[in-house]
Amino acid sequence: MRIEKPVVIVGTGRCGSTMLHRLLARHEALGWLSTFNEVFPTQPWLARYSDLYRHPSFSRTVKHLPFFPKPFEAYRFWEHYLPGFSRRDRPLTADDVPPLGVGPVRRAVARILEAQDKQRFLVKVTGWSRMAYFDRIFPDAAFVFLNREVRAVVSSWVQAGWLDVTSELDSDRWQWGEVPEHYHNVWEDLGGGPLLSAAVKIRLDLDDIRRNMEQLPGRCHTIQYEDLVTSPEQELRALLAFCDLDWTGDFARVVAEHPFYNPADKWRRYLSTEDGDRVLEFFRRTNGGSAHGAATQPLASGADREASRAAEPRLLLYENASEVDESSRTSVP
Repeated sequence: MRIEKPVVIVGTGRCGSTMLHRLLARHEALGWLSTFNEVFPTQPWLARYSDLYRHPSFSRTVKHLPFFPKPFEAYRFWEHYLPGFSRRDRPLTADDVPPLGVGPVRRAVARILEAQDKQRFLVKVTGWSRMAYFDRIFPDAAFVFLNREVRAVVSSWVQAGWLDVTSELDSDRWQWGEVPEHYHNVWEDLGGGPLLSAAVKIRLDLDDIRRNMEQLPGRCHTIQYEDLVTSPEQELRALLAFCDLDWTGDFARVVAEHPFYNPADKWRRYLSTEDGDRVLEFFRRTNGGSAHGAATQPLASGADREASRAAEPRLLLYENASEVDESSRTSVP
């Protein structure tokens, strides 16, 4: 079975990618990895149970239970066929793809699509984007980058707790590889600590996404989370068009029934205004920074500001945080 133009969602983690992944997973043309493929990576026939996720008789609560076959990042699946896929100490490149793993993983994906009776493959990864890595395996893949306002992402990471992104940069517990000297200096100058360690991790992720997007011109589509939850049909129509997928009646109903919510100021429940300002200042100072300690770049304005929005935190588009309208409320489960 030919695997035609997979759709790969990337983001920093805690950016709303699970919502987007699970929405797209209900499109009639798309097959995907489930929790079953995570636990049993050598049993692609289990993908036939993924149809349960699409079945209207199951409530959203049931579909999100641990045992249910829901869309999943399935790192164990990728690690089984592509050893090293899950490494954390640096971004992965195309050269990291094990040559002997390409054939087996493509055959496994083909069998998963066959079991689901789908034509196209949907993937989600967060953190290191692995875009050039996936390009080596799926040369015609389309990439979707979901970006989100940085204070919301930092706050969510700090609350999550299941992955350590808050350790001191100089400690043995820091898992995310070398930090550019300029970033380290800004982190230290602003007082360091867990909050800014999470900001450093997000900055590294965004840098990696930007580099990969530059390598794959014309094959990457950017969505801003805040736009997705306030104008879902408009944003999803544009996404599907980019991916050569139809806007169907069934998918329109899925979108219409989804309870979107924009938690624009939810971060304030967990961060003080001062903490939020420190996060913004870190991203302002590292916008255009480099391992060589480049000076902070002036913020863009007008047409240049629009052109530079891909792979940048949302609030870097504004010179003052007070310019942002945080009153809109329309949610991510």
